[in-house]
Amino acid sequence: MIIKVLPLALLVFSGCAELNDPYYSGPYRDPYGRDDYYRDDYYRDREREIRRDKWELERERRRAEEERRRLERERERQQNEAWRRPPPPPAQDRCPPGFSPSEQKCTPQERKKGCKDIRLPSGLGCVRR
Repeated sequence: MIIKVLPLALLVFSGCAELNDPYYSGPYRDPYGRDDYYRDDYYRDREREIRRDKWELERERRRAEEERRRLERERERQQNEAWRRPPPPPAQDRCPPGFSPSEQKCTPQERKKGCKDIRLPSGLGCVRR
C-alpha cells in the first residue's frame, strides 16, 4: 500500500516549479499577451518610472559621450594649430630708460659721482653714467 501511495503523494505535493518561483505572475494573462494586465497600478507605474529612468540615463550617457568626443576634437585642433604656428621670438631684455647696455661696471669713483649699474634677469648689464 505504501508503494502505491508514495508516488501519488509525490505527484500531489511536488507541484510545478513555476509555482515556487517568486517572480511567477500567475495563470492570468491579458488576451493580447501583456503580462501586467492583472497587476495593480503601483507596479505598472513603478515599471514606467524604471523605464523612464533607464531612458534618461541612456540619454545622459550619449550626451556625455558626445561632449567627450567634441572636447577631444577641440584639443586635437588646438594641438595641430600649435604645431603650425611659429614659436614666439624670445623676449629681448632692454635697459630701463636712462640706462645703456654695458658689461663694464661703475668704478668706485664713478659711483661717488652718481653712476649706477644694474644686471637684468637675462644677464644683460646696464649702466647709467
